[in-house]
Amino acid sequence: MKKIFLLAAVMVASLTVFAGRKTVICMGAFESAQSVSADVQEKVKQNVQSGLSAVNHLQLIESADGLGADYIITGNVLSYNVTRQVNDKGEVTYKTTMSYTLTSTDVKEGTTTTETFNYDGSGAFMSMKFGLSGSEAESREEVYKFIAPDMKRFAYANYPLAGQIVEADYTLDKKGKLTECYITLGSEDGVDTKTKFTVLLGKMVAGRTTRQKADVKLEVVEIVAGDLSRCKVSGKEADKVAAALEAYASNPGTALPVTVNMLPPRDNGGWDQLFK
Repeated sequence: MKKIFLLAAVMVASLTVFAGRKTVICMGAFESAQSVSADVQEKVKQNVQSGLSAVNHLQLIESADGLGADYIITGNVLSYNVTRQVNDKGEVTYKTTMSYTLTSTDVKEGTTTTETFNYDGSGAFMSMKFGLSGSEAESREEVYKFIAPDMKRFAYANYPLAGQIVEADYTLDKKGKLTECYITLGSEDGVDTKTKFTVLLGKMVAGRTTRQKADVKLEVVEIVAGDLSRCKVSGKEADKVAAALEAYASNPGTALPVTVNMLPPRDNGGWDQLFK
């Protein structure tokens, strides 16, 4: 069963208002503790920058004052230490530990968030990050390999990619469940085929807009345009999503659109980087 609303103006308005775009990031100044060399400080900054550049929905720019950016990222390398260890057999290993902070400033709002990254071997097994090798030089380099996967997590946590399900064209099955739809995100937003999204249903509570995650997942099967992708739908609450779409298409003045948030790709915390 195909549900199609021949309202070109509505669809165009939807794409214009709710289409996402890449989040623009400006790399600001990095500093470090006196015990940290300028070389280490620069390597941390370079790895942070390359890690964020690999996230498709971000766009990194260079700007002295942050002009044109949504966020400015600054950093501070707090520590960097190499220790030599000898076991009972006389075997020598080198352990490199490091910690740094990143501060993200919202250019428009002026608000900031800061996160500390510790690569010191603390935490559970899969979160134990540090450089370890029989070679001091290799140990020093290995600690940087955790930065790229951490930047991916940092990006999805702080700069989530959000869009909307287009209410003008979608597909239902015989039970009224949503099976296919279009979202207002595409190649210009860094979306690829197999990219997955969660679905949020909105409602008004005490005069406020609230959103609740539906038990539904979207997966992109076709990039239609720079701001449009076709998705397959799965999940127990696909009927609720269909009802919300119809309500919004019928009365966009009072009903709320159905929005989507991009799910980050899975990774193993950077251990794949160490064992290439």
